[in-house]
Amino acid sequence: MSTKSTVPCDTVRKIESEPLVPFVSPSSVACPRGYVHVERSLYMSEDEDLGAAKKAVRRLAEEDYTAAGEAYTTAAREGLAGHGSATHPAYERRDRSAAGRSLTCFARAAVCHRVAGEISRGEKVSREGIAVAEELRDNVLTNGVERAACEEFVGDLLSVVGDEGSSEAYERAKEGYGAADPEDPASETGRPFLQAGTELIAHVSRPDDVGWDDVHGSGGEDALERRVRTKRSRVESFVKKRVRESKLHAPRGSTEYNTGRYECPDCGSDDVNYIAETTLCLRCSAYTERV
Repeated sequence: MSTKSTVPCDTVRKIESEPLVPFVSPSSVACPRGYVHVERSLYMSEDEDLGAAKKAVRRLAEEDYTAAGEAYTTAAREGLAGHGSATHPAYERRDRSAAGRSLTCFARAAVCHRVAGEISRGEKVSREGIAVAEELRDNVLTNGVERAACEEFVGDLLSVVGDEGSSEAYERAKEGYGAADPEDPASETGRPFLQAGTELIAHVSRPDDVGWDDVHGSGGEDALERRVRTKRSRVESFVKKRVRESKLHAPRGSTEYNTGRYECPDCGSDDVNYIAETTLCLRCSAYTERV
């Protein structure tokens, strides 16, 4: 068994299953993708018991990108209020914000709507995220690195909808990081606010699976500058590819390779992704089967 983490701050667990309850689909009807009979040996928590972010991942597995976008938008708003998986509301912890996850959810929602062909909805969600990032930058955050990261998030939110203004936002982020002049730039990427931004590019890169080193290099003094440069050159192209392929994969959770216990009904892989309290194929994000 081997494991892989997308970013260095993730905790990768070597597990065979999570404490779940059976999800039973009526055996008398054919099941659409994402809803499976209990004989498939798929166990997952009841959907209604999940938070919005986990529901969004389930909708990605089902390739229902409209519903995934709506769930990610709900997760973003919940997080700003301190609900769902958020550890603090947006107006708390001003020196070490937890609101980056919400900004990431707005960006993911915009990508989902673009994949669904809902261009206008994606742009509206993007603008909502930008308004939040600017509010945090101007009136909430006290840490210079995190204020600069707000500009980076603006760049991300513009990039995911193909807006040319992203380049200027990324340039402002670069200047902001330089002005903040942290003693150890690489360690700043471990802040939850910045880690959320790393997770975003890792997600939209799938299945190519960009990792921390790809974004930040070897972790030297130019880690933040390289981060901005990488995002400026790659986020938009990654999203364009997802739109062209009409497919946004589920993000990575905990992964396991060559399990011998699972087989994807769509692609046959036995590599799995434990996420959203279910088990997905690591290669194509379909619900996978225990064999």
